[in-house]
Amino acid sequence: MRKAFHFFLWAFLFSICSDTISGQESFPSIKNIFKIIKTDPSHSLWTLKKTDLLRINAVKMKGEAQLHKHPDADHTILLIKGVIIAEINGEKLKLKKGDILSIPAGVPHKYSVRGRKAILVSMDAPYYDPEKTILLK
Repeated sequence: MRKAFHFFLWAFLFSICSDTISGQESFPSIKNIFKIIKTDPSHSLWTLKKTDLLRINAVKMKGEAQLHKHPDADHTILLIKGVIIAEINGEKLKLKKGDILSIPAGVPHKYSVRGRKAILVSMDAPYYDPEKTILLK
């Protein structure tokens, strides 16, 4: 059952990330995310797809992100490598490979990586404006 889930998940992400957007370059397939991350250690975020309605990023995380909220977008993450402790509105959740978490707009959240690093796919719709992100304590 778990293998079937992962196959479906990879197939779904591959289909999303390998589409082209009219007037824009095509984006790397999900199978190339690990290769890109390994060969480009200076970055921690790669945009895989961006339209007027959504943005999908591959993210390499280390350490802990500050508590914050996005007032202008829902935020969903899919963990593809590592372990993260997510704090959502004061509640802590342990996320492992294959887990998906969706956070509504305006809800305070932060992530703490357990181990050396985590790799996740971050999806926001509509995509949030980093200038509007509100940092909390």
